[in-house]
Amino acid sequence: MIEQDLVGKVIVVTGANSGIGFEASKNFARRGAEVVMVGRDETRMLAAVKQIEAGTGSNKIVMELADFSSLASVRELGERLQTNYASIDVLCNNAGGANAGRQLTDEGFELTFFTNHLSGFLLSRMLLPQLLNQAKHGEARIVFTSSLGHKNSPIDFDNLNLDKSYSTLKAYGRSKLMNLLTAREYHRRYGQQNLISSSFHPGAVRTAIWGKGGLIARLIGIIMYPFMWSVEKGADTFIWLAASGDEAARNAQGDYFFDRRKVRIAEFATDEAAEKLWQVSEEMIAPYLR
Repeated sequence: MIEQDLVGKVIVVTGANSGIGFEASKNFARRGAEVVMVGRDETRMLAAVKQIEAGTGSNKIVMELADFSSLASVRELGERLQTNYASIDVLCNNAGGANAGRQLTDEGFELTFFTNHLSGFLLSRMLLPQLLNQAKHGEARIVFTSSLGHKNSPIDFDNLNLDKSYSTLKAYGRSKLMNLLTAREYHRRYGQQNLISSSFHPGAVRTAIWGKGGLIARLIGIIMYPFMWSVEKGADTFIWLAASGDEAARNAQGDYFFDRRKVRIAEFATDEAAEKLWQVSEEMIAPYLR
């Protein structure tokens, strides 16, 4: 398969030091893009950047550190990227994870909701001018890593912090539903301005996330490990949505994909839920937008 040259493009990838974020970053770098790799741990990020540089020969990788459990940290990241880039071709919202027990961030939000949705929502809103500026010259893209787990349960807007009935699977699934809904709402609001939005399920991939979601997640990981996809296969749809010239990818229209195909979403993943989530999220991040 012939891959498009990405020379001259700027692609931002969050959660880039491991898993499908790392694999996608490596692919983009090999094809000539300037890749802004975002992660939290400096040691791991340095190792990831060096590995990709050695493997691809790229000298256009930029490392950015940010803690996605802090809106203040994400805001600082957004400000640096606003300063450094007038235009951004692709934003890949991939950072996130699962948590065994209910935890609150320093800013008072439930951790999974915060890291998997709200922080990425803030970064996306801050970089929207850069994306739309690029879209004026052809197109720009925004991709969200979602999951089949989005079908676990609808969003209870009166219980976003999961003060009641917390479970790892519910918290993770709802956050992935939020990623899917945000992609849909971006298309509704900005699709006519050549901003291509999409979300995807990477499949059950052999990554470290299975060890971070508590006993049930670890057991699932152990049992299913022989049947899981490789990281390379799990990243394929991610890379395709972000950087393919295929018409299906270029006309994603806010849809949700698996294995490069548009697939059915939960019946409660409605346009009304997407619009309400956007409005609620905007209110939450308002103090951090400038």
